Amino acid sequence: MLDLQVETEEARLDFIRTDLGVCFTFADIVGTEYKMGNREHAERALAEAEKGYSALLRLIPQAKGLQRETQNELRTKLKQLRERPDRLKRPR
Repeated sequence: MLDLQVETEEARLDFIRTDLGVCFTFADIVGTEYKMGNREHAERALAEAEKGYSALLRLIPQAKGLQRETQNELRTKLKQLRERPDRLKRPR
């Protein structure tokens, strides 16, 4: 039973890291689309990044048994992810 719990938590952590990567990709797309003048595409990518961020806010606390270093890593990346779209939405 313990092995199954460990495997489940490892899979959850892999999913969280993958989802973070996807969200960062959407955030990069937002910047690119704005630079290219494609506001509609940028807004859609921004919505996807924000949707992913919201999902991660729910998932990360559920990942029990993480080492403090891993928890700090995820919190830092989540903060970076939140800051990126916020910066892009500010008027220039």
